[in-house]
Amino acid sequence: MHPMVEMRDVWTFEDVDALDVPDWWRYEIVDGGLVVSPSTGGDHELASAELRTAMHGALPGGTIVAGPMGVQMTRSYLVPDLVVVERERLRGARTLAATDVMLAIEIVSPGSVTMDRVTKPAKYAAAGIKAYWRVETDPLSVTAYTLAPGAEVYTEVGSWGPSEIARIAEPFPVEFEVDRLG
Repeated sequence: MHPMVEMRDVWTFEDVDALDVPDWWRYEIVDGGLVVSPSTGGDHELASAELRTAMHGALPGGTIVAGPMGVQMTRSYLVPDLVVVERERLRGARTLAATDVMLAIEIVSPGSVTMDRVTKPAKYAAAGIKAYWRVETDPLSVTAYTLAPGAEVYTEVGSWGPSEIARIAEPFPVEFEVDRLG
């Protein structure tokens, strides 16, 4: 049985943090409104694990890939599947500021299509997160985006599908076989 949740006009991280709800659901805030998503599946988790492995040797010194980790933004609180941040930013942190995030990565699940393809990239760009990657699991693909200085939306820098090697230059050079993510 799902517990009753008292509705609010505007949600904050503190409101979400205080909820007595199942941990396997993801709770996020978009413009003050509560968004609830189901837990991820096996394809999602496989892609996440393989991305961590692929990026491990390519990360700049002092940075780490982590996630899911909450990111605070004006009137929003989003939880990217993976983020690249300076290692020191994680010490003692319960959430991150958008300015802490070098790269946000979303792995699209059936319950997160619109959030991962539309809402989250728009929010991440508006918050100034310099790079965003979207991983699709069906069919398997990776699309990388960058935020040009002064821009308010991302520019696609490349897209790679099955049997291809993703070669991404920003925010750090990395390459990996897309097939390994599936």
